[in-house]
Amino acid sequence: MKFYKYTPALLDPKTLEDTLIGRNTELDNLKRILKNASSGQSFSHAILVGPKGIGKTHILQILYHALRGAIKTKGLNVYKEKFVPVIFPEEEYYGNIIKFIMWTLRHLAKSKTEGILPIPEELIRPITLDDRQKELAFSYIKTFKEKTGKILLLLVDNLNDIIERFTNEDQSSLREVLMTYDSILLIGSAPTLFDSIINHDKPLYNFFEVIWLKDLSFEDSVALLNRYAEIDGNNALIEEFKKSEPKLRAIHELSGGNPRLILSLYHMIVEGDITSVENIFLKILDELSPYFRERMRDLSEQQKEIIDVMARAESLLTPTEIAVRCYIPVNIVISQIKRLEKIGYIKIAKKYAKKVFYDFNEILFSLWRRMRIEAGRKRLGFIVRFLQIWFTKEELLTHLDNVLKELQEKITLGHIEIEPTCDQSLYTLGLIYTKLKKYKEAINAFKKIIEIYPESDIGWAGLGVAYVQSHLFEDAIEAFKKAVEIEPTDKHLFNLGHAYVHLFIDETLKGNTDGALKIFREILFCLIKMRKKTEFIDLFAWVLKSLVEEKKTEMIKIILEEIEIANQPELIEFLSPFSTLIKYLETKDSEIIDRLRHEERIVVEDMLRMVEDKTEEKPEKAKRRKRQV
Repeated sequence: MKFYKYTPALLDPKTLEDTLIGRNTELDNLKRILKNASSGQSFSHAILVGPKGIGKTHILQILYHALRGAIKTKGLNVYKEKFVPVIFPEEEYYGNIIKFIMWTLRHLAKSKTEGILPIPEELIRPITLDDRQKELAFSYIKTFKEKTGKILLLLVDNLNDIIERFTNEDQSSLREVLMTYDSILLIGSAPTLFDSIINHDKPLYNFFEVIWLKDLSFEDSVALLNRYAEIDGNNALIEEFKKSEPKLRAIHELSGGNPRLILSLYHMIVEGDITSVENIFLKILDELSPYFRERMRDLSEQQKEIIDVMARAESLLTPTEIAVRCYIPVNIVISQIKRLEKIGYIKIAKKYAKKVFYDFNEILFSLWRRMRIEAGRKRLGFIVRFLQIWFTKEELLTHLDNVLKELQEKITLGHIEIEPTCDQSLYTLGLIYTKLKKYKEAINAFKKIIEIYPESDIGWAGLGVAYVQSHLFEDAIEAFKKAVEIEPTDKHLFNLGHAYVHLFIDETLKGNTDGALKIFREILFCLIKMRKKTEFIDLFAWVLKSLVEEKKTEMIKIILEEIEIANQPELIEFLSPFSTLIKYLETKDSEIIDRLRHEERIVVEDMLRMVEDKTEEKPEKAKRRKRQV
């Protein structure tokens, strides 16, 4: 099945209905508008507002097909005898009111809708557009309901592009038609609020009911991915979505629930690209570049400066702080900010008595602008990795076991070379025993290798793995130390740090702060010695996440201080959400949270919910943790 990201009109009505997820509120509002108009209560002309790809065209198409009786979405089809829908293509532009009305009539003539009035030939193919044609066209519209018993429903995509071309006189004529004729209802769409409807001096100021389309929730986004897979008949992909939930959650929290982006994500997953969250996210941003560049071009120079300063800042800013960084008087900045807010670029994130913090309406717009600079790209890389770890549900000790299983698989598949002098059969035997969970036999096999070849770092590493799986962590540490001494590879250092983490968690849960701190310094030493630190840095996030779950905030503070002393800037930056958590817990200053950007705030707020939860740990969970340790 082919899905169309940019032209939903190409989809058949049933597919449009099947892929409409999470829009009940919006459809309820539209149903109310149709009910009121058809019953003669009131006419509320409306505009669907939201960024490109949010589903405006999709909803207009749903309305069109429901009122033609092709689908029954939300019961909208019950009004099919009350309305004659006319849908305008996205890329149609009309310079004045008469051309706009003429196109409507020509469409009616082609649609062969039953029960409509015959349209005068001179209106269908006019040679000129004079006052006579205008009078005939307006008369036809005015008497449409009287003579047919139906209301003409105009569904106009990108209404902003049409109305903004109208003169004030044409806008006044449109307002008069919509206010005084009971035979015409207009529902349009626009990516943002635009000058003709927000400017006090314009005829259509405050005239339309605005229906905002928000991003889909994570649950709705996954439901939409599943729906695409069901329509494609790809049941295996549905299982893949379940396994990849942390990755999908990370992508959703960064990019939001824009249906067009979800479809892009679906195509990438179909192509097998779910291994790297960062790569997928960069592809999404790259795909949106033309749209965001176009949005920047629509701004004045001062507005561009304000947007640029807001995007580059590490946290949310007040107008005064923006003014200082832009070198623009604060009164001018405030004026431009109000303008940017009206046209939908930015919004108030938090308001105090004397401070107001502003953020972007579109999360991706902010991230895209930050991607233009090296520091922003680096920071985004950290955030993507952090979010994936944070939203992974498994506990630290389970994660460590999974890491070891991956290591065994790599060794078994030959990804780690075996020394030519090592006894291959004994080594293979040790691996087989480890995989079969016969750890005592595995330990004996690896010990035999070491007895024959004392300088076999792979033999010592295999022994360490078998010890860890047997929960003999102190013995594992000694084995890994020997492997590091013989061959200080990143893999051996990682294994050594991994074994230390088990002991660290054990001592922390016992409340032995001094002992835990001593072990943590050994973990930190392993990191410092490694050449490629990425995987190990991720492990630190896992450790601190487990401490948040256990409400061990004092230990988190101690660890962060140790990392600061060790002068590991990359690790410090990666773990910054934990630093923010501690800073807030010490000061209780809500501004610390309110200044955070969306992608970091969602994590810190989640941490706060965990550490401030006063409920006792369930006995079963406590017992399970004890058994794991």
